[in-house]
Amino acid sequence: MSKPVDFLSQQQPTEFTVRALWYLHHFAQQGEWADGFAFEKQLRSCQLDYTLGSLHRIDHLLDQIRKLKPNPETFFRQPENQNFLFTLAFYCGELRGRLIKNAPVWYNWQSFIAEYHGMEKIFPNVVEYELVAHFRGKNEESTYFPLVAILERLFPKQEEPEKSVYSATIAGDYQQYDLNDKLPESPIQGLALNVQDALASTHPTELPYLQILPPQWMHGDDLMAQIRAMPTLYTKGRVVWAALVQANQQLFQHNDPASCPAEVIYDKSGRTPPRLLRQYAKELFALKHSTPDDPELAKYVHHITDERTRFTGRIPTKISHMNLHGATVLIWRLHLPNAILTLPTFPIIVADDCDEVMLLPAKYWADTSFYRDWLREQAVLNDEQTFRLPEKNMLSSQEMVYAFRQYIQRHNDFWAGYTELLSPQRDELPQLGTKIIEQNQVIQYETDQGFLMRCRSVAQSEYRRWYEFSDHNQNRLPESVYQKLRDLNPALFLSLLTEPFDVPKLANSQPLPKIAALMRQNQLSPIQIANMVQFLWAQGTISFAKVLDNESEHLSAINTTATLYLAFLYLTGKFVPQTIEEGASWLNLAVNLGDYRALHWVAELVMQIPELAPILFKKKLISEMSPLSIRLMNASSMGYLSYSISDVNAQESAYIHHPEAQAELARQYFQLAVELGDTSANTRLNEWIAAKRLPEKAREQRFEHIQFWLMDYFAKQGVNIRQILGDLVAAENEADDITFHENSDNLAHITEDEDILRPESTVWKKWVIWSGVGVLMLGLVAWAVLPTDASNDPIASKEVSGSLKNTLPVVPTVPTLSASQPTVSLNQVMTELQTKLPLTFFTNTHKIQSIKLENGVVWLTLTDKSRGMMSVDAAQSLYCSEPQLADLRVTKTPVNFTVLAAQNVHYDVKDVGKNCLESQR
Repeated sequence: MSKPVDFLSQQQPTEFTVRALWYLHHFAQQGEWADGFAFEKQLRSCQLDYTLGSLHRIDHLLDQIRKLKPNPETFFRQPENQNFLFTLAFYCGELRGRLIKNAPVWYNWQSFIAEYHGMEKIFPNVVEYELVAHFRGKNEESTYFPLVAILERLFPKQEEPEKSVYSATIAGDYQQYDLNDKLPESPIQGLALNVQDALASTHPTELPYLQILPPQWMHGDDLMAQIRAMPTLYTKGRVVWAALVQANQQLFQHNDPASCPAEVIYDKSGRTPPRLLRQYAKELFALKHSTPDDPELAKYVHHITDERTRFTGRIPTKISHMNLHGATVLIWRLHLPNAILTLPTFPIIVADDCDEVMLLPAKYWADTSFYRDWLREQAVLNDEQTFRLPEKNMLSSQEMVYAFRQYIQRHNDFWAGYTELLSPQRDELPQLGTKIIEQNQVIQYETDQGFLMRCRSVAQSEYRRWYEFSDHNQNRLPESVYQKLRDLNPALFLSLLTEPFDVPKLANSQPLPKIAALMRQNQLSPIQIANMVQFLWAQGTISFAKVLDNESEHLSAINTTATLYLAFLYLTGKFVPQTIEEGASWLNLAVNLGDYRALHWVAELVMQIPELAPILFKKKLISEMSPLSIRLMNASSMGYLSYSISDVNAQESAYIHHPEAQAELARQYFQLAVELGDTSANTRLNEWIAAKRLPEKAREQRFEHIQFWLMDYFAKQGVNIRQILGDLVAAENEADDITFHENSDNLAHITEDEDILRPESTVWKKWVIWSGVGVLMLGLVAWAVLPTDASNDPIASKEVSGSLKNTLPVVPTVPTLSASQPTVSLNQVMTELQTKLPLTFFTNTHKIQSIKLENGVVWLTLTDKSRGMMSVDAAQSLYCSEPQLADLRVTKTPVNFTVLAAQNVHYDVKDVGKNCLESQR
């Protein structure tokens, strides 16, 4: 097997190319020349318009200058003459590149000889060879020295010049062009890796490595354009260098599996070397939080300052005359050598057909010295941050390429159960595996395999199906429920989606006839399924960043018809993996947004499959129980009431599992759908009543609402809960305690029976929308940046990549427990915390109400007196700073918050302890 070409160190773009193009750009822009510019006016009259005729005009100009009899000994030494000659030479070289359809790589004599050793014997160090245009073809290379013909025309050895600039420059199929035809631009360059050939040599079993499972927060985000563009990038793309402007700080963390966004710049023409790209990136980042005078530059600076917007497009020429573009890009962990963004420059794939880019999977540069430098640099950083893995070679820490290869040699199920969400699909890569080559044997490291599995689990756990599919799920519904869903009559549900839908606040929720046609098919291809699901995701949800930007405007842009199609697909398993959790999630989102068709669906599903009631009414119960739970806890803490939280939870479960409570809730949903304009819901309600499956009214009041059920429960215990909570409100008001004043109106359910006869308008309040869409978006966290003070070439010098650590957020030293510091038992910590509940935080505004361990994750349910939602950073700071949780932090167990906040806000914050540091117990 032949040795692979190190395409990241050989045949690189040069800085002299950037200089050459600057001369041409500056001349075209009529810029001023500090050292002057000889014959500028005359050269402009030649009209350097990239026509063959312009070469004749140049010859004529040189003839006119020759008649002035300039001194060849001093001509070239004068700066104004150099500017003239260099501009002319660079123009001729670029024009020749257009003729042969290959843009030149420019060198001066010294850099040319440094790269092509031995050429000094053929081309000595004389003025004529000072500028070198080198053309790299697939099968051959050629070199052009434009000053040879120019100087021969100016200073001929004979009385008349033997050469003309025209004859020396023309090449290729120049005859096909008339003298006044403007030559087309040279094809865009790339690094010496043909992506399509690389794809052909990739075994089809490695498809899962090439694919991306987009994080759930990306759906509805403009960043999904990158996911949609992946097939084009793989099949039509080329490789160029990119430089990092800024990135989510998680991407710099060892042992962190999250894939996150980053801002990169790149030269779409492939002619800017990485060191200069990095320099431009630092200049852009230095402008953050400023307001440049240039409008286009100010627009980009506003984007990187905002940190939530997305960008694809041209970088203003004020930064560089080169063809620089910028893009917000998802950095997929598995496509990095070690799942960490270690160096500030890296290869990406770009294509002429789209503005999106993607990281070149590290598999395709694993044989380069740059790849080894990447791993070596991270090993140094890990050692300094005390993340040393002593049992491993330093070049294999979290090494993803070979870990993935080892896995797929034994398994073929890496993304099983998520195939419709992946990009690209197998049929979108026709070149894949058409020319397989032998691969090197690799050493397997279990730590790499473990981290690979963790990356997969984190990516999959973004979706609700992850736990539902898990072997450890003890709450999975019986298979008979899944079968009942598969046996549903589709027309009963889907017919509602083909009818006109007129709800003012859901103006975009209109029928989707093409989707309706697909739903009538019995079978679709994997590409059709993936495209349909991707389209429905884009229509049926919105990104968290957009919600924050303008909540009402962006939420109204959701097409709940798409949301309901997704609900049906996942509930029934039509074309996609069947997952009740995800189907119910989509259905509840449509309910929360006010779609009466969703209310109709929920009621119909509960009537046909009562086992679904606990899932479909889960959010409703949370909204109704949250204010009451807070009141009960408050009453208990003030001595008004003694009760067991577990007993209340058991009663909540008993209520939602009671057939008469389920029937009453379904009746209420049917009735509310009718009131909102669904005439078919009225028909179905009457049919169920006629069939004596639904009563016209609940037999007992306790079935009408969870709070009535709990009133009945407490009454049987001899407790008048209505009186107790009424006294509590009076005591709070008297003490001017505003802790729960926001929720005081919720006591109406306890004191005014008539208010419970129909769901309150609070169903449509903002907090419900947060609960519906917030779960999609909590992956957004603050950004952090790479350094602004590195100045050396990141390829040649490890000090540059090493300087990354200087501008990362300071990572404190992780301590090692000594023998005198025994390991803390998680069970002991959990037991101890349980005895302290409810546990008030040092802030006095947060209180832990319950604690549980689920799938290796500790869940803390806490109340929050403050208004609004807690940010991820605030939640992490709260957890890391609370003294009473010190022992829990020592166990290093993942911790999530479930927060019950003011105004009925209920939400989760995950992994709040990942940035914590405990130096001592």
